[in-house]
Amino acid sequence: MTGAPFAALLALLHSQSSTIEEVPNDPPQESYSAPGSSGGSSEGGIGFRALLEVGPLSFPSGTRGGEQDLFGYAYPSLGVDGGEDFAFMLGAPLRFRLLDNAPKQKDQDYGAWLRREDWDERSDYGQVVRLLRIGDESGRFGLRVQPFLEESLGRGYLVNRYDNQLNPNYHPAGGTLSFTAGPARVQLLASDVLAARVFSGELLLDIGRIASDSEGNFDRYLVRASAAHDFGEAGGVTPAATVASVGGEFAMYKGERLRSWALVAGGARLNDGAQDLGALLGVAFEGNFKGTQISVTAQGRRQGGGFRFGYFGAGYELARFSAVGLSEEPQSDQRVPKDFSGYLELSVARGDGPDSAEVVASGAVEYSAFGRADGDLSLSFSSPGGESRGIARVVVVGLGDKPRYSVAAEFRQRVLPAMYVWGAGSTVTFPQPDGTLVRGVSAGAGVGVDFARR
Repeated sequence: MTGAPFAALLALLHSQSSTIEEVPNDPPQESYSAPGSSGGSSEGGIGFRALLEVGPLSFPSGTRGGEQDLFGYAYPSLGVDGGEDFAFMLGAPLRFRLLDNAPKQKDQDYGAWLRREDWDERSDYGQVVRLLRIGDESGRFGLRVQPFLEESLGRGYLVNRYDNQLNPNYHPAGGTLSFTAGPARVQLLASDVLAARVFSGELLLDIGRIASDSEGNFDRYLVRASAAHDFGEAGGVTPAATVASVGGEFAMYKGERLRSWALVAGGARLNDGAQDLGALLGVAFEGNFKGTQISVTAQGRRQGGGFRFGYFGAGYELARFSAVGLSEEPQSDQRVPKDFSGYLELSVARGDGPDSAEVVASGAVEYSAFGRADGDLSLSFSSPGGESRGIARVVVVGLGDKPRYSVAAEFRQRVLPAMYVWGAGSTVTFPQPDGTLVRGVSAGAGVGVDFARR
């Protein structure tokens, strides 16, 4: 996680704890927060933030047979908070190699002072933009650019809990654009705004608004059509993949505090002559009870071959090289048995503002009848006033087959009004030129200073 500094993780925490929007399950507005700070303010005016984190970092060489390198880690950042409709944050996570243990290979130089692999392709320069937000994604227009850590498109039939920071040598900025016109809502997503990688889009139609003028029918009968394509041309070259889905939703109950939905959807893999199909039936519940927000989705799925729902998921940036394990075929070439699976996703958020404790727990698991399970669990917390903050995530792919694990955790503790200490540790998995993966461990700790004024 040291490759995706805490600012982006805190933005994720706040976005997960946003209130339920009028159109269900579309991404809520991102909040702006800097490491060790108390988060965004509801006060008017323009806010300015600055911070600097420094400390030693143990990081793998990233090559087969390589050892741990020692780095000096620095993360300077400047940001502007314009309230609900605008936020901008620039930062540069810098790793300065102090001790190089990588084996030397012909035509490769791993001895540069500033870690070369962090800045060796155009996409890497996207990491300078830690957050750009214009407008309101739940309103008529919204634009957001930042690292993706748990990004979904609509109900997540194609892009679900996606993390574009999982490859430690690839640091893109992702972008979303959404706009609403009458009964139609369009959301576009790019996993990398500077290169040809995953591009996806969804059209959401409110049939109730088209067929009736009664507000009681609004946001009750919905149709979603979406498609996604990975060009596979950045962060390593991998085979392309194209998937699409169409789904419908019916509101079984729609109250002020609780909503429930019946879900039906179909999907297909469209490229390379593989026209594998899938279908699902499910229910979803979304509720807000005295400061606690709960979201539950349960689905029964029929899928297989080259298609599965949530194709671009939490572990995709490694699965595009090896679908499971460390040296298997890429996900785009993998064919799994056509069978049934069960999917369950749960999110719980608790918090009443910056002066209370905030906790966000989110998890998803899918079990396929042929014996494979995949899971993703994240936990974020913030103490009253933001004095202590932490986040952890575990992603498991291919359990019961050839499992692969990604584990990460970070913690911040304020010790002075303008100073905090931090610690972080994670597994890191590096794609190799032959398409295989090499796993290592990263750990770091240090201090940070910050400044905020409105």
